Amino acid sequence: MGIKKIIMCHKRSSCIGCGSCAFLAPKNWKMNDEDGKADLIGGVEKGDNIVGIIDEVDLEANKKASEACPMNIIKL
Repeated sequence: MGIKKIIMCHKRSSCIGCGSCAFLAPKNWKMNDEDGKADLIGGVEKGDNIVGIIDEVDLEANKKASEACPMNIIKL
């Protein structure tokens, strides 16, 4: 049995660059030096969202990041 994968979506256009996601889940998030918004590492643009796949072991950190996001734009 392999590691369970979880799909995560980020509406990057609404990001205000607070950095809570990068602080709480640095394995999956980084702040963009050019525009100050958060980037989902390995994410792919799908319409208005950035979509990525994370490992189950990273779920708790990303749940905390989602809950801490003041714009409520991170969905698991």
